[in-house]
Amino acid sequence: MLVDLGTISPLWIVGLGAALVLLLTVAGGRAQLSPPSSHHLVVLTLLVLGAALWLLLGHEGASSAFSGALLVDGVGVVFGIVALVGALLAATLSTGYLTEHELSQGEFLALLLLSTVGMLMLTMAGDLITLFIGLETMSLAVYVLAGYRRSSRRSQEAALKYFVYGAFASGFLLFGIALLYGEVGRLTGHPSVMLSALGAAIEAGEVSRLGFVGIAFVLSGFAFKVAAVPFHMWAPDVYEGAPTPATAFMAVGVKAAAFAGLCRFAAAALLHGGVATETTIQLFEVLAIVTMVYGNLLAIRQTQIKRMLAYSSIAHAGYVLVGVAAFLAHPQGAAMEGIAYYLLGYTAMTLGAFGIVLAFERRDDRRLDITIDRFAGIGREHPALGLAMALFMFSLAGVPPTAGFFGKLAVFAAAVEAGRVAVVIVAVLASAVGAYYYLRVTVVMFMRPRVSEEQRVRSAWLSAGVFGAATLVLVVGILPDGALSFARRLLAGWLS
Repeated sequence: MLVDLGTISPLWIVGLGAALVLLLTVAGGRAQLSPPSSHHLVVLTLLVLGAALWLLLGHEGASSAFSGALLVDGVGVVFGIVALVGALLAATLSTGYLTEHELSQGEFLALLLLSTVGMLMLTMAGDLITLFIGLETMSLAVYVLAGYRRSSRRSQEAALKYFVYGAFASGFLLFGIALLYGEVGRLTGHPSVMLSALGAAIEAGEVSRLGFVGIAFVLSGFAFKVAAVPFHMWAPDVYEGAPTPATAFMAVGVKAAAFAGLCRFAAAALLHGGVATETTIQLFEVLAIVTMVYGNLLAIRQTQIKRMLAYSSIAHAGYVLVGVAAFLAHPQGAAMEGIAYYLLGYTAMTLGAFGIVLAFERRDDRRLDITIDRFAGIGREHPALGLAMALFMFSLAGVPPTAGFFGKLAVFAAAVEAGRVAVVIVAVLASAVGAYYYLRVTVVMFMRPRVSEEQRVRSAWLSAGVFGAATLVLVVGILPDGALSFARRLLAGWLS
């Protein structure tokens, strides 16, 4: 047991941190609403996440815990780092918003940490049950975060929609797990939920129709979490209605962890099981193309910044699915490290963009819609925020030398290496279309006259979060070899 706890120390450290933050919040009572008395909760949260991140960065080799239920291997470390970076930035950015709107910080930070525990479980899952528990631990906390502004009907509506859609997706995934459990038993005589046993069983015998249905159901559950078309219907309304810090967190952390779980399951059920045929790869390519095209075309029509970023998130899920297709076509190629690098850059630039939105959400502002036109003239009136937003928009559009450009380059290069040239051509054209609505925000900020008096939220925490995101976008973009080499070293031999 001691060996198991040492192996998964990042996970239980974050879990204990969540419990401690919640206990301190309860002990502090209503006094925790005042900024000075709640800063220790923010510092504690950042220390907990920083400690877990430090442990993952220093992890070497591969190890397992609880009879293989949790695997601290290349995927667990690399994607766990992405999830922790997202949680660190989200916790920093959310503090200014919660203080401005007089919302309790303790419960929000505890829920964020609990969701991060689920993300780490998902990235380290070694069996189907752990995969499901991690997914639900992550999701249940985010459902509550979506409805955190209890005085807002839009926030309550967002939470309800997310919960209902998520419950259906979880039902499909759990039913798929049950079918695969039975399929392993039928093929080997020994039912098992281990991912390694699933791959070996599928490889050893002929999969039945129910087995294929189980695989499809599990993949559908993951497609919902990453907001891939046609499982995207929840994203625009939930992103718009949820409090902006919760929106930012779910846009990056949930997506990164879900893609890690998707890759683990695909490696076991499709690659090790020999089911990754040309038809299967083409299905992933079609899913990627539809997601990219739909997300970009719908984002062009949006006038509200949060809905635009929601459809942008859908489009970026399509770009990552290009990497997943490349991974299935050429498992020993550079697809996995490209996906991890892409998600790291996407985490920084998306959280940074939402951070700029947070900077203009004041408590005394009764306007419910955060339209793009409200940012007119902001670039001249607040040059630091304007330049930061321009950087994030350029990175989302894939303009060099930002992390967004090299992320797309890494994923697309892996797809070309795998021989999937056609999907790369469509992805490049979709990126060109997407550049329009990202650059439109920059044009409005710097080239349109100010139409209203926009007062920014003054918060050192918010400024630190935006600065941290901008720094990460630039550093990862200007020095991509370091992050790619780190991911390549950890992921080497993962499938062997």
